Amino acid sequence: MGAHNGCVIAIVSGDAPQEVTPLPAEPVEPTAGRSRKLNATSYVVLGMLTYGPATSYQLKQRVGQSVGNFWAFAHSQLYDEPARLVAAGLVTQTIEEGGRRKRTYAITEEGRRALAEWLAEPTLEQTEVRDTGLLKLFFGTGARPDDIRNLARDRYQSHRDRADGYLRQRAEIESLADRWQLKTLELGMRYERTVEKFWKDFMDELDRDPP
Repeated sequence: MGAHNGCVIAIVSGDAPQEVTPLPAEPVEPTAGRSRKLNATSYVVLGMLTYGPATSYQLKQRVGQSVGNFWAFAHSQLYDEPARLVAAGLVTQTIEEGGRRKRTYAITEEGRRALAEWLAEPTLEQTEVRDTGLLKLFFGTGARPDDIRNLARDRYQSHRDRADGYLRQRAEIESLADRWQLKTLELGMRYERTVEKFWKDFMDELDRDPP
């Protein structure tokens, strides 16, 4: 995704770049009496639709190449959630005549307001970490020495590969992505390099002091 001539465009395989109306620059006051039961997937859909109309399949593509790197959820939800947002008046749908009758979704002004309100909310919850490598390390007393070494080696290589992948991705999109997207990618690279170093240091420790 990126910025071009003052407008945001979506750079997604299979999608043509589309200009997007920017989100409101000023905080939006919640509408009195409005009750929404929106979840994180709701906001992922609304956010992705600010980059242009999309089918559920196109939403899946966009998520897989962007926020899917740091926000894991069942992508099947991207086929159910748009219809719920249509019913709430936050998204519109256009049904293709004939053929497969594809449904293309677009965000409404009410949807933009809902997204802006969410962006303005405090974000105080703790970051959740679910790392199989750490889980196995915690119970390492029951493992064989070679299993611990293999665990450290595998996790080191995995985080190194992902950090290298982020580095290549940055080189590809640096001239297209906006400031906030690049900062998101920067944190991903920093995290992977930090964890990569942890496992490398642990490998060195195991060489010096075998289990």
